[in-house]
Amino acid sequence: MKTQNRTLVNMLGLALATATLVACSTPSASTGPSVFKNKIQVAESIERLELYTRPNGLELSARDQVAVNQFLQSYRHSGNGPIYVNIPSNASSGLGVQQAKSLIQSNLSSLGLGHAAMQTGQYQVAHGSPAPVVVSYRTLKTVPRDCRQLGDATDTYTNQPYDNFGCFHTANLAAMIGDPRQLLEPYDMTIPDSQRRQTVYDKYIQGENTASTQPDRQQVAVD
Repeated sequence: MKTQNRTLVNMLGLALATATLVACSTPSASTGPSVFKNKIQVAESIERLELYTRPNGLELSARDQVAVNQFLQSYRHSGNGPIYVNIPSNASSGLGVQQAKSLIQSNLSSLGLGHAAMQTGQYQVAHGSPAPVVVSYRTLKTVPRDCRQLGDATDTYTNQPYDNFGCFHTANLAAMIGDPRQLLEPYDMTIPDSQRRQTVYDKYIQGENTASTQPDRQQVAVD
């Protein structure tokens, strides 16, 4: 009788193990790559710089002048469209405004951007209120997803990644991208070097090695 009970218990255990394996092997819909779930968005942003003028003109410290130069360097690197100079209505013809325009133009020329379009506008300000000359430009920025909602990382019985899997990877990638335009369109191909191409072709016809001459370099041997 004991032998029959033991056999019955073993059979029940085997049936339970088989049912467990069958449950684990149940096919489920596979999720797509995480890069499609956590896309990097590209949005337009406006960078601005404020230059406050005084009755006797535009007085900038050395730090202010460095800030202006860095702002225009950023425009050269990632600016999209013209650079805008908005003047307060209560100082449209002041000396400081003219000096601000001249400062922007001279810095653009020194950066090789003398051809860049500079548009001047005006905004309304109450009489007597201090208001700056606002220099601005449009640019593109990456907008990563918010990765704070991780989902249930322990819910892995279907062998599928959790909902926010890969979010931090794409967020870090978005922070490292220097030019968001890379995500919108490929770079233009440069003009091929026809002179180098002809040199390689001539060597090929003559049966010579077409590779460039390598300079002498240090040889390291590992025993």
